[in-house]
Amino acid sequence: MANFNTKRPMEEDSSDSSEEDEEENDSQDEEMVEDEQLGENDREIQVDFEGQSPCAEDFHGIKSLMHQLFLKAHINLSGLTELIIQQNYIGSILQQCVDNDESDSDDGNSLDEVFGITSVINLTQHQDVECIKEVKKYLLEKTQKKLSGLFDDSSNQIGLLFNERFINIPPQVSVPLLENLCKEIDEAKKAGKPFDFTHFILISKLHESTRKDPESRKKKVKGGDNILWVNAEEEPISEIGDILGEYSVRSESDAAVSGTWDEDDEQFDPKRRIILITAKQLPEILIKIKEFLE
Repeated sequence: MANFNTKRPMEEDSSDSSEEDEEENDSQDEEMVEDEQLGENDREIQVDFEGQSPCAEDFHGIKSLMHQLFLKAHINLSGLTELIIQQNYIGSILQQCVDNDESDSDDGNSLDEVFGITSVINLTQHQDVECIKEVKKYLLEKTQKKLSGLFDDSSNQIGLLFNERFINIPPQVSVPLLENLCKEIDEAKKAGKPFDFTHFILISKLHESTRKDPESRKKKVKGGDNILWVNAEEEPISEIGDILGEYSVRSESDAAVSGTWDEDDEQFDPKRRIILITAKQLPEILIKIKEFLE
C-alpha cells in the first residue's frame, strides 16, 4: 500500500495584525470579483490524496480509467480491470484522504471514488488470457508490428504500465505512486512472483497542435512545444524511451477526454504515443521525472 498525501497549497496571509481588518475587507471584495470571473470548474480547491491497494470495490473506477486510455479499442476492459485487482500487492489507486468526520458523512461515495491508477501487468505471464491477447494485438497494430520481435522472444518479460488519473490532478502525485510501484515490483521479485521485467510499455496521452504554418513546424522540430501532455511526467519518459508508435484518437474521443476549443483557439489533436523502456532505465526515469517536476 502506498501511504502519502499530496496537497495543492493555498496562499497564506502574511500581513501585520494592524492591517488585518482592512485587508480582510479587500480580500472579500477580491473574492466577490473572482466569483464573478470564475466558473464553477475554474476554482482551485485543496484536496488531499492517498494511495491504496486496489480492491473489488474499485472495479468500476478502475475500468473507467481504462476506458479513458483505450477509448473504443476492441479490448475487454472488465477482464483487464480484474487482472489489476487480482494482483493487489502491486500498484495503487488514488483516492481522496478520509477524515473521521468525513467517513461518517452521507457522502461516502465521493470519498471512495478512484481518481487514478498506477500499476503494471505482465503481458508475458498472462499471454493466454483473452484480454491480454487483445491488448497485444492492439499494440502490434498501433506500432506497425515493431513489437513483434519483443513479443516473440520468450526470454523477455514485458510489463504494460498504467499511469492513469483524472485530468487536472497535479503531476506531482505520480512520484510517490511510481516509487511505490518500483518498490512493490522489487518485493514481488524477491518473493518469486512473475515481476522480473526486462521491458515496460507505456501508452501515453497527449494533444498535438493541428496548425500547419511554418512557425508551428519550427516548434515541432525544436522540441515539441506544440505538444500538450495529459500527464506531464510522461514527457521525460518519452525522451528516454523508444517511441514505437503515435496515432490520433480524435474519432474516438469525447469532449471530457480531449477538451473543447473555441474557434479562435489553437486546435489540438488527441493522440496516443506508445513508448518502450527497458527495466534498467526505470531508476534513471524516476530521477528525471523528479527533476522535471521540481
